[in-house]
Amino acid sequence: NMKLGGLGPDYETIKEKVKKLKLQKEYSRQIKEYNMRNITVAQRLPAKPQVSAVSRQKALEYAKNIPRPKPLVAKQAEQEVKEALPQAPAGPRFPKIPSLESLWSRHEKEKEVVAAFEALHIL
Repeated sequence: NMKLGGLGPDYETIKEKVKKLKLQKEYSRQIKEYNMRNITVAQRLPAKPQVSAVSRQKALEYAKNIPRPKPLVAKQAEQEVKEALPQAPAGPRFPKIPSLESLWSRHEKEKEVVAAFEALHIL
């Protein structure tokens, strides 16, 4: 005895589902009421202990008197500046500038070396 599906909604299965949902809601309502009656007030966390003004003043005074370490960054920066900028000698000394001809001949020699590398397909 098998019932096949039809074209319309199946009212009997819908009624069963609605009845089941009503029972679930009723059960949850009853449990909630029971718990509200029988559960004692939840214990709260203890409040923070009050710090007296005297102990706060002692702590502030102690913090003022602690010897602080000297920052290393400032010392390192001063040393780097001294190393980076050497002191100039007493008289004005400038390095000798090579003559234009020597620079030009060096440039020509390096051009020839590069051309040789390109000819060998190294570059």
